[in-house]
Amino acid sequence: MGISAKNFINQFILPLWNEKTLEVIDTFISPGADIRTTLLTGLGPTALKDNAKKIFQAFSTFELSIKEAIQKGKYIIYRWTGKGIHSGEVFNVQPTGQKITFSEIMLGVTQGEWITSYHSFSNIPQVLCAASIPAENKPERYLCNIEHTISKIKDYTGKKLTKREIECLKLWLQGFSIKETAKRLGNLSCRTIQTFRENIKRKLNVETYQQLFNLIYYNGMMPFFLTHN
Repeated sequence: MGISAKNFINQFILPLWNEKTLEVIDTFISPGADIRTTLLTGLGPTALKDNAKKIFQAFSTFELSIKEAIQKGKYIIYRWTGKGIHSGEVFNVQPTGQKITFSEIMLGVTQGEWITSYHSFSNIPQVLCAASIPAENKPERYLCNIEHTISKIKDYTGKKLTKREIECLKLWLQGFSIKETAKRLGNLSCRTIQTFRENIKRKLNVETYQQLFNLIYYNGMMPFFLTHN
């Protein structure tokens, strides 16, 4: 029957992150699962356990809350917010003692009762760097905006997306349907959103959602899509 988004959240994500029950990883993550996170890349349950341990060591009183959870066939997409006290070194940033709030987008691929791919990206590095620098000394590079993202995408692909296409892409990456995207962008027509998506795929030379996700992820452009509503 396969894994439902509801079971994925209630039986895997929440027990893992809010109760620190690492054992659930063995139940859901296949032995050869492709694990790619902001902290590490590896295979199978051991890699995801190592990732979770690093998070727990870096942030005390860690708490996760789900913002969106969407299932599309074998794909499960969820967006969450994490909060915790920065009490351990991570990304070579010494503990600041500050309460940190960060976000993550995760794409999981299921096969039967297993998760065979777990790709996630969080803005932890950007949040920690910003937290460790006095407000009066924060450089402009920590301020991520639409124009900056348009420029980065053009640098990596040679193609320039419009502001509207960027807004559409943001919601697409977060798993919103065409209908939901149309409503959130000011009650546009579904045909208009479909046109935006086709333009994005053509300009970025991708055919599938996973190709799109990987393009944004591996070129370091995900922070914009996490930190702006």
